[in-house]
Amino acid sequence: LEVSLKKWSPCHFRYLAHTFGMKQTKQKVCRECGLKTNREENMMNIDCQIRDKSSIHDALAGMCEDEIMEGDNKVLCDRCKTKTNTVLRTAISALPDMLVLSLKRFDLDYATFETVKLNSRCEFGESLNMKQYTLEAKEILETAAGPEESKSESGSMMDLEENENKDGPDEDPLSVLPDEDYEYRLAGVLVHAGVAQGGHYYSFIQDRTSAKWYRFDDEDVTPFDPSSIEQECFGGKLKKETKFPNGHTHTVESEQFANALMLFYEKVKPVKFDKAGKENEELSPADAPMEEEPKTVSPNLELSNGYDVFLPEVRKSNSTHSWQSFLLTEEFQTFVKEVLDLCTGRKKPSEEDSMDITPTSSPSPVIPGADIDSWRLDVIRMSLSFVFDVLFHLPLKNTALSDWSKTLMQIFTSSNEITPMFVSDLAKRTHKVYENWVRAYTMECPEEGPRRTALQIFSCAISSLLSLPAEQVLLQNWTQSWSTQVADRERLMNKRQHVGAMPTKLEAPSSRQLEDIGNIGVAATSIGTILSFLSELIEVSPRYTQSNIELCFFIRELSTVQSPTEGKLLRDAMVEAQFVARLTCLAVRERSQDLLKHVFPGSSVSLEIVEAISRTETHSANILQVGMNNSGVSGGGNNHASNLMLLEAIGCLLGMPWVKQEPIFYETGEVNRGRAIRALTPRAIEALTDVFEESKPTSSNGMALRDIHHYLQRCGQHVPPQRVDQIFARHAVDEPDGTKLLNLKGFLAYYRDAVHNNEFQVVKELHAFGFRPNLTRRHNDSRWYAADENIGQKRPYLLRESMAIDVAMNHASLSRIHFFSELGLQALIFLNFASTNSNCVAEYLLAVSAYGKDTRRLMFESLDYLHNHIGNWVGGSTDGYPLIIMIFGMLTAIPDDRQLERINTLMVNDDREERRVGLMIMGDRIVREYPNNYQARQHADRYLECIQMIQKQRVISTWISRNRQYCTWMEPESHPETAHPLQSRSDQSGRRGGGHQNMPVHLQNHDPNAVDESDIDDEDSRSDDDDSIRDVVVRGCGVPEINGVYTRAGSFDGVPKYSQSVRYNGRDEEFSLFRCRLTDNTRRWYISIVPMSSHPGTTRDIDFYAAVPSPSDAMDLPPRKNWMCIPNSGGIMPAPEVYARTVYEDVDENQGPSNIVVDQDQTGYL
Repeated sequence: LEVSLKKWSPCHFRYLAHTFGMKQTKQKVCRECGLKTNREENMMNIDCQIRDKSSIHDALAGMCEDEIMEGDNKVLCDRCKTKTNTVLRTAISALPDMLVLSLKRFDLDYATFETVKLNSRCEFGESLNMKQYTLEAKEILETAAGPEESKSESGSMMDLEENENKDGPDEDPLSVLPDEDYEYRLAGVLVHAGVAQGGHYYSFIQDRTSAKWYRFDDEDVTPFDPSSIEQECFGGKLKKETKFPNGHTHTVESEQFANALMLFYEKVKPVKFDKAGKENEELSPADAPMEEEPKTVSPNLELSNGYDVFLPEVRKSNSTHSWQSFLLTEEFQTFVKEVLDLCTGRKKPSEEDSMDITPTSSPSPVIPGADIDSWRLDVIRMSLSFVFDVLFHLPLKNTALSDWSKTLMQIFTSSNEITPMFVSDLAKRTHKVYENWVRAYTMECPEEGPRRTALQIFSCAISSLLSLPAEQVLLQNWTQSWSTQVADRERLMNKRQHVGAMPTKLEAPSSRQLEDIGNIGVAATSIGTILSFLSELIEVSPRYTQSNIELCFFIRELSTVQSPTEGKLLRDAMVEAQFVARLTCLAVRERSQDLLKHVFPGSSVSLEIVEAISRTETHSANILQVGMNNSGVSGGGNNHASNLMLLEAIGCLLGMPWVKQEPIFYETGEVNRGRAIRALTPRAIEALTDVFEESKPTSSNGMALRDIHHYLQRCGQHVPPQRVDQIFARHAVDEPDGTKLLNLKGFLAYYRDAVHNNEFQVVKELHAFGFRPNLTRRHNDSRWYAADENIGQKRPYLLRESMAIDVAMNHASLSRIHFFSELGLQALIFLNFASTNSNCVAEYLLAVSAYGKDTRRLMFESLDYLHNHIGNWVGGSTDGYPLIIMIFGMLTAIPDDRQLERINTLMVNDDREERRVGLMIMGDRIVREYPNNYQARQHADRYLECIQMIQKQRVISTWISRNRQYCTWMEPESHPETAHPLQSRSDQSGRRGGGHQNMPVHLQNHDPNAVDESDIDDEDSRSDDDDSIRDVVVRGCGVPEINGVYTRAGSFDGVPKYSQSVRYNGRDEEFSLFRCRLTDNTRRWYISIVPMSSHPGTTRDIDFYAAVPSPSDAMDLPPRKNWMCIPNSGGIMPAPEVYARTVYEDVDENQGPSNIVVDQDQTGYL
């Protein structure tokens, strides 16, 4: 401020310098000859060091303390011509009318090298005498001290004061200086509340006229009691005492974070300001003032108290406020709507209030190519400007937003004259700053409701304009130009030539005319211009973290327009402009592929650089978080919503509108116990009704208790029986026949409660029944396959298989994926980002990007990650494990021409030099090369688990059955040399200590005396079983009582356990079919009689048959064949066969196994 005033307004500068300016003198005094050398500095305030200082006087005294320079620190004397002992002192040589003391509370902590705030106590009074800190005082005290004492070792002012005090108060040498010239009184205090990294500022100021104090805190001004200055401003420790009824007192001492930062002292006797002082005093030639007109001093000066000066401005402000209040009333908004209706022809005026103001004597001026008068267009422009420049920047109610949205969308969809005008204006505004509506509503508007409503209106207008053939041709030319521009860069890259960053606009001279805003509608496309600006916004969006979600929302809306033709044109245009690749870079930032970071440097900028260059914002939760073990949610749901919106935008760009999340609930506006009441949306009710009809028995009106249990199991919920009973008791109703069923009303009531607790679980359950995120349903051919064509029964695909088939069935309508987009979508770090935010959307994106593509790069990257982290997973960590299984499963489930190639790569690829080794080859190599290494065997078991996870897919199961030569390492029994070190191969005599001598060791069960508690699963524990299996059927057994239907009865060893009650040997017995773990950590299936109150897997069991789980079977289901008889316990040949029966079948048990669903690809023991 002083620099500008000094040059352009010298008079005001002199006033500023007179009021706040002071002079500080640094003096050198030679101890030998007494030569004094002064150096003056102009200052506006005094910096007071308060570390280890208890008051302002201590800080000022420390600043003015003398310093003796002697020994090696001697200073050269200009008179003595040699280095002598010298006194260095600092003092104030000229005092201002307004003294500003700045307390240096922010300091550097040398232990941590971080800035810290000093909250120590620093006292100051309402009055301050500066006499003893002036140069005059120091010289007087030095003279009074005498020549001998002035040369003493202690040349400080404090010592001189002590010497003077010895002579008594009557002989004070400073009495010659009048106190009133150095006396100040406190006028204001600036307080900082907070820490060094952030805080809040407010002030305490005294009114000069009334002597009253006020607190100024932003827009709040309140009276203040000056007696509270010590408590509010001094800082230090604050003691708080709490007295209890029993007489005890509890004292808590806490540090005060609000304390004085600046003190303002006003001189009691100010120096009169001389307006007629020297104008050019102390001004350098560069700072020469402008020539001023001759001043004529009026003899009669009119004084003013300031009220008259500010009165016009106050009146203007009040008038502006009145007009703004009027513009925001519902009446004025209704008026604007009616004007729009009349000008657009949506409402016909009556005879008496016709709005035709066009002179009849002359033809109406019209817009070229349009059938609407120019004045009407001007009124429409004014109305739209009111809506988007004023109204939508305010917090509006949902009803008002809905009315405006409906009105404007109807105008744009019905008028071929207004829509081109509006979109053209929207495109031209992209070249402006403050009038840019696209930028305003994607980055700047503070209200979420108006933001999204405006962007939806923009999307509707763009879609309506694109229905015109002329605009379609222009946008197709724009798209083709982008395609050529990208292809040229890819060609240069293939030639190993340098390629710079991908532009956000068309660069070729022949294509620039397509974005020339001066020729919009003729040779330029307004839609293409807007899309180019969106590309630019994506590149700069990391700097505006709060805008990411709205920018992705706008892109998603443009990608999901209703009309198929317009929608495909828009998607193709954005895909060719590399929107997909830019958004993938925006998701993972600096962890993008190196090539993508080079081509799209803006959207892939690192978070550290963003923090350094971004504009100042409050903390935002919309920054996209990345990391291999990061869920993408940091600090709240907003961040997850932003990440999910980005993924939905990518999916919609690729031609999958079904990834757009459809809300399943809405808030009714009612509150119960402080929590908002939610209700299911009509779409959610419709979807849940379909689920209910499919899940209940066909011959019943609802679900019985057992049906609810099976339904929850299929949904992936393994709840305890008590919870199922609670659900049934709360929502089931009595039927006329006396039974109790859960009908549709109760079923929907259960889900109304569920959306209050965990809406994500409800979405997951709908997803399990074939519903996409937008609540449309996948085709039946992608959900079911024929299990037995002879009897016409079907079984459901695995969820991942169903999604892959869904993509294959809709592949013709999907967008073309370019090189850069494929590179971003098939990056392991991006897939991790996607899966942690929405596993469903991540799997769809992977399936689309991999369909018909060469995915070896992603496959090798995933295998390499698996090989590098297999040891951590053995140790208990699961970092990245679900992601790798998802990638392997989805890549092998895609039914295209490369499916078998991908499976072979995953299983049996053998490139040891590049570590591109398949699962089968790596597992077999570990078993063979490290036969006696316990840790190696654990690694091999982990590879086996990976294979088991994807082996549930039919195509993988078929591949394994046809390539058994690669599976021998999976069976420890076939390789005695690879046995577990704890497995006793020499013991072939015992079977769980029970005296059964003919059982091989590999079928031995647990320790004779105990059961491993880790194998016991509660009913609510989660297992990886096929939730569609409710029963298994045993047939062909030599013990006829064992044949029959076994119903699921809980879980054991992480898989379902089945049982049936029959009459055996004259007693009621319960046969159990279960899997348990042996002492060598292998697992076996048994059909046994388990004693009451006993866990399966002990020596108390009576075992009849046993089987070894095989990799070709689902490890959580009992094997179909290859059961072994245990004759000493009662087993009789032939051994049984076991079949699974799904929840979708209502099989009559008396008909035998003819209706049992059997997967012919499940070939049993290898």
